[in-house]
Amino acid sequence: MRKFGAGLMLLMITGIFSAVSRAEEAPPRHYYNAAENLNPDPAYIPGDFAQADKFAARNAYYQTKATLVEGFTGAEAVTLGTGEVTFKIAKNETASVLGYFREYLGVLTLGAAGPERMEMILNINSLETGVPGRNGRILDLFFESMKPELGTADVVFDQFEVPGVWESWALGETRSVAASGNLTLDGVTRPVSARLSVIRQGTSWKVESEAPLMLNPSDFEFGNRIYDLMKSCNHKSIGNAVEIKVKLELR
Repeated sequence: MRKFGAGLMLLMITGIFSAVSRAEEAPPRHYYNAAENLNPDPAYIPGDFAQADKFAARNAYYQTKATLVEGFTGAEAVTLGTGEVTFKIAKNETASVLGYFREYLGVLTLGAAGPERMEMILNINSLETGVPGRNGRILDLFFESMKPELGTADVVFDQFEVPGVWESWALGETRSVAASGNLTLDGVTRPVSARLSVIRQGTSWKVESEAPLMLNPSDFEFGNRIYDLMKSCNHKSIGNAVEIKVKLELR
């Protein structure tokens, strides 16, 4: 009985350390497709992709957008839609896929001491990579953005570090502002931070990321969807790092 108890204890300890070790493993740099899923023809190009119905998801985005603007008090600056939210991700280890999101809304609440809160919603279904078939595959197979609850990404910055005195920010002056908060994507919320170059222009503000925001899909529990995407696109790999850049104008 003692031997059995000691063995059980050893097994439990081993299991605990194994779980800790797995939890501390670094995320993969790339996801790799199984060889049997790849078309051997180097000239093969995936054909058209049937588009899923995203009507309900788009309506949910517009309703969320309307809710965000309902609370305007006049102490906010709002994105004008004249900027861009772009991304870059690696495929097949060396090639880059570039794209952007056409629809988003951001609201910046300003207080006496400077920015207090920045909330931004992004319509996942407004993704554009320049290739309609690829757009459909990414949206349907990876994001599953036809589901209303997965059709938006939400960013809330509620901590800011603004150098200097807020009242002394002169027109045309650029300052480097650190912002941190949370990003919700695929129903998962993770901390996010950014360093932003901010220019004050009268009643408007120009905001641009100083360096790309780096996101890892592995942090947002997409599971096997990335393998479904690789199989459909005939990619041997997809990178586990996405570079996000923003260039916004608020007024």
